[in-house]
Amino acid sequence: MSRTIRFEWEGKVYEVGVERAGDRLTLTHGEKRYVVTLLPEPSGPKVPQPRASTPSPPAAFPQASPLQAPTGASAPTSAAGPTAELGSAGALHAPMTGVIKEIKVGPGFNVEQGQVVLIMEAMKMDIDVPSPASGVVAEVSVKVGDTVNAQQKLMVIH
Repeated sequence: MSRTIRFEWEGKVYEVGVERAGDRLTLTHGEKRYVVTLLPEPSGPKVPQPRASTPSPPAAFPQASPLQAPTGASAPTSAAGPTAELGSAGALHAPMTGVIKEIKVGPGFNVEQGQVVLIMEAMKMDIDVPSPASGVVAEVSVKVGDTVNAQQKLMVIH
């Protein structure tokens, strides 16, 4: 089986004839001819090849909608780290100083207690900020990229 391949190398285009016979390849370029022997595949671990699409997670790990808390989820306790709290008039305040990385809800969204409503980055870690109560988001006071101080108002939940 013989075929011609075209490729560019270091800015120059080449046409090379390729012919395979068993474990030998004959490469022809102009007047030059090269014969190479193919080696068997190494028997060690194979390098995984990229896939065209990401496989679905196994059934043991159901995927939650970004707007709903996974079944049985609850707001973290203070032993697990700082938590956001609803202040007066339903204002949700930042648990610590950081940068807003992702906002998962907007005005009019129904949220459940423990549902992650935004993600902050603080001390080079992503911090999930859960809703401490169920309700409806009335206002979002920050946007992605904002730097916030501890106890700054993030959103209002009624």
